[in-house]
Parts: sequence; C-alpha cells; structure tokens
Amino acid sequence: MRDFIRFLDSYKNLLIFILLQIICFSLIFRTSIFQRGVFLSSVNSVTGAFYEWREGMRSYFYLDDENEQLMSENIELLEQSKFAYELVDKNYALINDTLYLKRFTFQYADVINSSKSRLKNYVTLDMGRKQGVEEKMGVLSNMALLGRVDKVTENYSLVTPVINTEFSVGAKFLNSGYFGSLTWPGDDFRIAQISEIPKEANITRGDIVVTRGAGSNFPEGIRIGTVDDVLLDEGGNFYDVMVRLDVDMSKLNRVILIRDMHREELDSLQSDMELP
Repeated sequence: MRDFIRFLDSYKNLLIFILLQIICFSLIFRTSIFQRGVFLSSVNSVTGAFYEWREGMRSYFYLDDENEQLMSENIELLEQSKFAYELVDKNYALINDTLYLKRFTFQYADVINSSKSRLKNYVTLDMGRKQGVEEKMGVLSNMALLGRVDKVTENYSLVTPVINTEFSVGAKFLNSGYFGSLTWPGDDFRIAQISEIPKEANITRGDIVVTRGAGSNFPEGIRIGTVDDVLLDEGGNFYDVMVRLDVDMSKLNRVILIRDMHREELDSLQSDMELP
C-alpha cells in the first residue's frame, strides 16, 4: 500500500493532467456534434482496419482449405449435373431418368506452370498417371473450357490449352445452334476464332459460345466464351467469328479434369477416320 501511495505521489501531476484531458474531451464530444462525429469516424476507421487485417490473415491461413472445399463441391455438382450424362435415345420420353446414362466423371488438379505468350502454349498439372489422369481428358478452369491433356507421366501431365495453334474443338452458338471448329489465330490470348459460319446464321456480338459435344473430349454445353466480333471472309459468303474466351490464362490455379468413359470405344470406332 505504501508503494502504491508513493507511486501516486510521484506521478500525481501526470495523472491529474490525464484526468483533466479525459474530462475535457468528454465535454467536447458531448456538446459538439461535429467533434463527436469526427471521433466516432476515427474509431470506426481504426476498428475497420483491424478487422480487415484480421480477415486478411484468416484468409491467408485458411484459403487453401476453403479452395479445396469449394472445388470438391464443384466436382460433386458436376457429377450430378446434366454434363455428366447423355441421352440414350432421343426418340423416347424421359421417365425416372432411365433414358440417361453417366458418361463423364470429374477430378481436380493444381496448375504448377503455364504460358500464354507463345504460339504453342502449355499448362502443367501436378497430377499424372498415378492419380488417374489420361491423355485426351478435357480440362476446365472456373467452369469454362481450358484445353485438353496432351501428355502424361507418372505424376504430372501437360495440357494443350485453347490458346495453342494446334488446338481445336467443336463449338456452337447457343442462340442459333450453328456450329464450327474453334481455333486460336495465335495473337491475342483472350481471343479465339470460328471460321466458315454461313451468313444466314445471324450471329451477333455477345452471343454465347459453348462446346458442341459430338464425340469431343467435352460434354455438350460447356462455356467457351462470347462473340466479340463478326467479320466477312474474303469471298464474302461466310463469317469469321472472333470469340472472347471465358478462361483467364493469367489466373490459372486449380482446374477440373473430365474423363470420358466412352473415349476408348470412340477412338476405336474412329481410328480410320479424321474428324473435325
């Protein structure tokens, strides 16, 4: 007790000053609406900055877990969606899902390397033959077409993306139903092209472009992009349609692989034919 009294006696001037400051500020904030508003605004700013910092730290430490959970949920939704099934016979009506058979399965992988400034760009994944990856599997990024698995080793795989001059895929315009082969001209990594579309197709900017299916490595209806421009070819009879891709090659992280359970059967049937 004696030490406490000695402490108060030693710092009495400072303590009195602090007490008077508190009383003064209290009177100011009670009598002045403007000053009270400034004070509360400052407190809210500091509190908000703290919460933002705390949320940023939490996101940093838990982001991987959240991403994995979201990707698992996406895979589960795809497994149950229309993309995983095909109609057995279009001449009959649907009764209790008996006309639909599962054709596609899905799994995810992480991107460990990629390019976007070459004519033959590539994407490297951290999964290979041991993890069930096979050549010709389709690849999606953020539910949009990314490319096709081209080479597979035991633990890694190489994807030929849509922005590779050797890549092509059957694409169709969602509004009109017209279709063609989508390729990449080799200049802008955001723009692909569909050539030889008839003038009567009535294609307009903003039209959605999706995968055609029809024996490709992708289910029908996977988004590719939107029409960016429509140009007449040199003969003036067909359109060259420029497509702005949905996939962002600058933000590749985790991707979805598509396994076509009919792939071997189709390859065997088409081995002597060259399909577009």
